[in-house]
Amino acid sequence: MRCPAYPEVREGSRLALIGCALVAASLAVPGIAQADGPGQVALGAGMTMMPGYEGSRDYKARPFPIVNAQSGRFFAHTGDGFYDSTGDGVGLNLVQTQNLTMGIGANIMWGYDQNDVPHGVGGLPDALGANAFVSTRLSDYVLRLSATRAVTHQDRGVLVNARLSYPYAATHSLTLTPSVATSWANQKYMNSYFGVSADVAGNSGLSAYTPSSGIKDVSLRVAAKYAVTDRLSLTGSVGTSRIVGDAADSPLVQQKTQMRSSIGGSYAF
Repeated sequence: MRCPAYPEVREGSRLALIGCALVAASLAVPGIAQADGPGQVALGAGMTMMPGYEGSRDYKARPFPIVNAQSGRFFAHTGDGFYDSTGDGVGLNLVQTQNLTMGIGANIMWGYDQNDVPHGVGGLPDALGANAFVSTRLSDYVLRLSATRAVTHQDRGVLVNARLSYPYAATHSLTLTPSVATSWANQKYMNSYFGVSADVAGNSGLSAYTPSSGIKDVSLRVAAKYAVTDRLSLTGSVGTSRIVGDAADSPLVQQKTQMRSSIGGSYAF
């Protein structure tokens, strides 16, 4: 259920995903285009403040890269630092119309470091995930469903996410996007992130625990994007999530309601 922490592997997997995104965007696909305009790719960086792990009472700041590129049906999107394993990653839109997008991709199912969890628990390495998603526009709303299955560390299981967003142009330069979301996880996923084996219980003093599959959280979030110029953009987001169900009953969960925030900037070339 728990593996020893390998921080260098974890950082390496992040860099590998970034590298794949850049390769797919700039080498494998000619004529990159980004949402801000044809022939552009947005690159940047940001910082996110988030719990050390799901359920932790302690928070930490983490830098994250911003890559946002698309050419035809191919895309590379690294998200905004929320690290919820539901981002697009690198992939292909199989269906692409004005109101419906369906596709597949590869992303990262984030783990956590040994230093962030109670003593004796051990870290959880990142895993490469295969992602399938569908996004549809309902009037002014956007509904997105995604499912991510671990390819490496297959005991990590499956995570399904549903998100309803409302992009709103507050001004010519400022776009606000409030959203509500929920996530379901199978038993393998729940056991990896919230389970406590007999061995871990003996090492940590926590009670042994085996959660079942089910809804693991609900969340609210507001994201903002401000176009400083035609090429330079600032982004930010703030949100709260509530761990529910069997996940909330885990001895690892110190705090069920958690906040996340991020800020970043990117430049479109």
